[in-house]
Formats: sequence, C-alpha cells, structure tokens
Amino acid sequence: MRLTIRNNATSGMIPIPAGEYWISLSHESGEIKLTAGGKDIRIKATRRRLQARTRVLNIQLVSGGGRIWSLVISTPKHGEWVAFIEYE
Repeated sequence: MRLTIRNNATSGMIPIPAGEYWISLSHESGEIKLTAGGKDIRIKATRRRLQARTRVLNIQLVSGGGRIWSLVISTPKHGEWVAFIEYE
C-alpha cells in the first residue's frame, strides 16, 4: 500500500521527508519499512495485539490528535503493529 506524507515528519528521532512511500512490515525486527526512490526508512513498531480483528490485511493511518498520527498494520498471521508519526 502507498502512503503519502505531505509535510516533513519524524518517528521518534528518525526524520521522514515528504513524499509517497510503499509500506512493508518486518515482524522479526519489529519495524515498519517505508520505501521511496530507492531509499528505505525503518520505523520502530510496537505489537499491539497478538491476533488481528479480521482475516484481511489492513493498513490505517489514524489521527491521534494534533500533529501525531498512528500507522496501524493489522495482519492475520502476525497481529497488529503500531508506529507513531509526528508532523513538523
């Protein structure tokens, strides 16, 4: 799935430049990888649930209020993973 980040953002101390990214989950290392233009940005993710609510892959960008957003990836095999993105 593609994710468009309109303004520069950060996830913890990791800067995320504005642009369109492909999203992938690396459950072994607990990271969400954003890929664009041959560049990979690895964001630390936290497992929220061991099992997903549905049997379908689901990726959501949910507003946490203000400049903070949550990137939620829900998979039937690896559970739910959450990473936080803060816009500058």
